[in-house]
Amino acid sequence: MTTTTEPPATTTAQSLTLTDLVKTYTARGRESFAAVKGINLDIAPGELVALLGPSGCGKTTTLRMIAGLETVTSGSIKIGDREVSQLPAAKRGIGVGFESYALYPPLSVRDNLLYGLKARKVKGAEQMVGSISARLEMDDLLELRPAGLSSGQKQRVALARALVRNPPVLLLDEPLSHLDAAARQRVRRELKILQREFGYTTIVVTHDQVEALSLADRLAVMDAGVVQQFGTPDEVFDDPANLFVAQFVGEPAINVVRGVVRTSGGTTRVEIGSRAGHLETTATDVPDGTEVTVGVRPQDCVLSTDAAGAGGISVTVAYFEHLLEFGLATTTVAGMEEGIVVQTPAQDSFEPEQQVVVTAPPERVYLFDTDTGQRLR
Repeated sequence: MTTTTEPPATTTAQSLTLTDLVKTYTARGRESFAAVKGINLDIAPGELVALLGPSGCGKTTTLRMIAGLETVTSGSIKIGDREVSQLPAAKRGIGVGFESYALYPPLSVRDNLLYGLKARKVKGAEQMVGSISARLEMDDLLELRPAGLSSGQKQRVALARALVRNPPVLLLDEPLSHLDAAARQRVRRELKILQREFGYTTIVVTHDQVEALSLADRLAVMDAGVVQQFGTPDEVFDDPANLFVAQFVGEPAINVVRGVVRTSGGTTRVEIGSRAGHLETTATDVPDGTEVTVGVRPQDCVLSTDAAGAGGISVTVAYFEHLLEFGLATTTVAGMEEGIVVQTPAQDSFEPEQQVVVTAPPERVYLFDTDTGQRLR
């Protein structure tokens, strides 16, 4: 018999503000370690923000401080107008779903989901559990115990337990990492729909850029305990603040080569390779003769068989891959160790050792300082 359940009432979303948030670990006889170095984030009510970065960059530590599971060394955490950085976790009103499932082994999945709701004497708890389990395709798991679940199923239960609280602020640490590819896509879509429908102010920690770009309204790209850039997915992808962001976000990865800036008649171009040619760029504040790091995304490159002429880089095709929706040509550049990868239309084909020319729109040719990695504009 199928039971129809009503979704839980919509939460009143609240803003989340992090101001100069710092976490330093100290141990006797060891040098202190700053895991988070002064993070500032202002997250709007109902916004979904992804913390994106490599392992060890401080993402999970930041999330644990917001949740109240790590003490704050210094700085402020506000939910709405309420300062919570010194409050115990139970008093923050936050829903948490971490990569470690922390399920109660003796209880069924249904009772795991109900446990917190019954402890707080929430009305309509059974209906809330029924609604969330249906949305996350978990109805067949409700009577099982955690020992009988796969890692992906356990993660889905942990996600449901965070969602069923209908919290004003929701924190998720790698919520989809143990799901198979098909389940990850389905749950990712459902998570986005639920977040929009119920208005959770949400932070998702992930190292998966596809997950971050598809879910987030804005994303904070982190490295070494610092937010390198905070913006919409389009802003981060199209206008990277530095070389780290440019290299971390984007698949296939951005091409990175060395070049020398040449300015003439109000035009800026960058010479690449010993005799390969040049690309024009919209950067205007870089002096003539400056050695720079050049970034250009494979999606922005164009391959042609025309001579380089007034613009473009002469390259040699090393190998070509047909990937159904598009092709990938890996090319070599005279005088350089680095090659250039070009994403080509599905109908195009190139042969190894073929001589071709790479061009790119000037506004998509990024210049970075060779020492600091900061963007040159």
